[in-house]
Amino acid sequence: MKYQNNNNFFFVNLHNLRIKIALSLLLLSPTILAQPIFYSQSLQNMYYSLPQSCRLENPVTDTVVHCSGILQGFIVPVAYNVDSYGVLAHVGYRFLPDSVDTQFFHLAVVRFLEREALVLLIADNLDQKLTNNRENGLMLAHNGNTPRRDFYRSKNGLPNLLQRVESMDIHYDNRQSYRVDLNCGKGQTLTFFFNADADLLSDMDKKERDERLEAQLSHHRAKTVLTPHIPVCNNVSLQLLRDSVYVCSGRFYIIPQMNNNLYYLKSGDTPELVFSLNWASETFSNVMLTQMIRHDYTFRIAHRQYGGEILRYELKSSDFFDYFSSDYDRYFSVESLERDILKGTLILADRNVGSIHLAFASVSLWELLNGGVMEIQLDTNIPQHNIETLFGRQRNRDNVNEKFEINIR
Repeated sequence: MKYQNNNNFFFVNLHNLRIKIALSLLLLSPTILAQPIFYSQSLQNMYYSLPQSCRLENPVTDTVVHCSGILQGFIVPVAYNVDSYGVLAHVGYRFLPDSVDTQFFHLAVVRFLEREALVLLIADNLDQKLTNNRENGLMLAHNGNTPRRDFYRSKNGLPNLLQRVESMDIHYDNRQSYRVDLNCGKGQTLTFFFNADADLLSDMDKKERDERLEAQLSHHRAKTVLTPHIPVCNNVSLQLLRDSVYVCSGRFYIIPQMNNNLYYLKSGDTPELVFSLNWASETFSNVMLTQMIRHDYTFRIAHRQYGGEILRYELKSSDFFDYFSSDYDRYFSVESLERDILKGTLILADRNVGSIHLAFASVSLWELLNGGVMEIQLDTNIPQHNIETLFGRQRNRDNVNEKFEINIR
């Protein structure tokens, strides 16, 4: 992968970004500070399109550089985010005032709009940029109308309104499309329309997203002791499944068998999560949906990436689930129990975009009950519209051990 700085080219071996951890340590060196590492080619190109005086000098978590060299007469607040591995992960126009608490918004959406706003100001070919936006389903309206070309860089147009933003409303329609309204005061509004598309929001292709996820996930460590993610389920919500096992029904993904149901045994008036050899399938589901409870498993991961390459690494289950603890909904289904081997499928559905990660899990009963090794085949960044689910035959929908497949077209 090629990087450019002041017309001098240098190459960094970032195959699958495995060396980022070492690079983050090297970032302490002044010679490295001037050479940021990027997750994507487009982000690198954008960074080096900025005037030299506007670039980031020191890698810190979140920095705003007030730049006077982008548009004459305007001070543009350029936001930079460097992740915990020392990689420059985001560059954009910081248009939200400090008084607006961004924790209530989708961070991925905020960063997408910051990046797009800055690109509209610095693109060498604005007409081509606007054409690309239309082709990608990204549209901007000013007071409900499509603005003229000169709106994007005039003193009374987009740059001026972005500096007057007072509030933001995000509308997420059926997890398929976004409408974001920016209130700029004095009756002025900017509205962005765009699809919930992973390529668009990240400005990265699948290969780059797979590499970023592997690099981050394989080195991720939970900062605190992970608290089991157990939905509140009172006695009224518990329904008898069979014998003494109760189910707390959650939501399902596409079909009822792929769900986030939890299973309990009642001891007096206090329900306890099932963890028993007698209820192996229910125990398996509880473990995968609550990152529970008694053991920290070793996940032996075979990560299949773009192009069919398989990367192998190990991770504690607490670290795995901590990495996906934000912005993801989890669903699980037991696939089979044969010769003391349990198999199941975990779906990690991204709440911000229409894509999922698939984890095909396999574990022996002994390893499940004693906190051992679990084999995980991980397929990442799969567009939801490319998923075709085949859950066995329609004739036996009550068999929790019924086999199924998830085919990726």
